[in-house]
Amino acid sequence: EATLQQLEHEPTDFSTEVTAFLNDLPSQLVLDNGQLVVAHAGMKESLQGRTSGEARDFALFGATTGQTDQQGLPVRLNWASDYRGRALVVFGHTPVGAPLWINNTVNIDTGCAFGGRLTALRYPERELLSVAAQREYAVSVRPFLPDDPRRDA
Repeated sequence: EATLQQLEHEPTDFSTEVTAFLNDLPSQLVLDNGQLVVAHAGMKESLQGRTSGEARDFALFGATTGQTDQQGLPVRLNWASDYRGRALVVFGHTPVGAPLWINNTVNIDTGCAFGGRLTALRYPERELLSVAAQREYAVSVRPFLPDDPRRDA
């Protein structure tokens, strides 16, 4: 949304080119003969490798309840708790204080943009590596770090 707003102030040719580039990006990557799936917000097994609108929406936003929380953000369903697929799914979208393994999934979004850490997964070793953010690039409206004073507010 922010990107689209920024593009409104750019020359039309540039905006058209960037929009086409973004629209052509794959919503998920299926790698290692289907053993590894990488998607922004995750990918349930039934949508892996599919290019439908449903698969794209899930990859970008994950599953939600349709409700919003006290900060006005969508309430997300924990799709990973029900995941039983053979492919390892690597995702983020919802920052966590430390990488979170659930079933055969791992959330590696450790909030670098919000001053947390930048985390990567070495595959096939399944080794996690992370470095501290150099600074806080944006303010998170939803606390995710254990020592965040807003956590219990």
